Amino acid sequence: MIHLEHVTKAFASGKGIFDVSFSVEPGMVFGFIGPNGAGKSTALRQLMGLIAADSGQATIGGFDCWVETKEVKRLVGYLPGEISLPGDFTGDHVLQLMQQLHGGDRKRQADLLERFPFDPKTKVRKMSKGTKQKLALVGCFMKDAPVYLLDEPTSGLDPLMQERFLTWLEEERRLGKAILMSSHHFPEMEKSCDRAALIKDGRIIVESDIHELIRSSRKQYTVEFGLAAQAEQFAIQVGATQKQQRVSFLTSDQLTLNQVLRLLTAYDIRSIQTATDDLEHVFLHYYGEGDES
Repeated sequence: MIHLEHVTKAFASGKGIFDVSFSVEPGMVFGFIGPNGAGKSTALRQLMGLIAADSGQATIGGFDCWVETKEVKRLVGYLPGEISLPGDFTGDHVLQLMQQLHGGDRKRQADLLERFPFDPKTKVRKMSKGTKQKLALVGCFMKDAPVYLLDEPTSGLDPLMQERFLTWLEEERRLGKAILMSSHHFPEMEKSCDRAALIKDGRIIVESDIHELIRSSRKQYTVEFGLAAQAEQFAIQVGATQKQQRVSFLTSDQLTLNQVLRLLTAYDIRSIQTATDDLEHVFLHYYGEGDES
């Protein structure tokens, strides 16, 4: 349903996206992960027909996103990363305008307002960031579209609203919607996405099933030794950090768990702990803790 094929869009600053390809099929939530400036929003704007690619092609539902942008926009519900709404409009006025521009089901709108409640009589300029986000979510999803492009959809939402959003997203996925979502919120990506792509400096560095992506990451372990001298010796062997009788290290292609276990048989071991696998560890694995975010 959503296809990017070798899309490149370069800006004068050197930023942009380069040779980006991926697909999102109906009934799939696809996560797009990367630090600020990595190219996530640029890719979504390509799909919305807001900017033209230098090369490659972006299509939704078989329509070219730049050449046939009107047809594409009929198929898509779009939530931009930066919510910009008329400050003197009330929530009701914004939703009425969206209804006129994009259509929308009244019953669906009422359901969304019940899930993401706010005072629709309040003017936008008086709304908090979270309230503006709820307004934008209702405006996006009240259009019962087959495709949704969501740029940081839970930004500003409290934990309860985040959970309600994930529940809504799962219901939409089960209805066969194709959903592309960029986010920095790793727990929500783990819970909601079927596949994910990590983008760095405008290039996709890995794309995989979300659970395979997590399983393939480096794992962190902490071993407690009976003696500090043993901990020091083991730390030297694996090139790890030592703190008294504890050594923490990451497994990798060069240091597998089997190799570590063979080394540990020579020592008095008190305990072995492993960090929970999560998407944040995957992110740090590919980007490095020293990279800017």
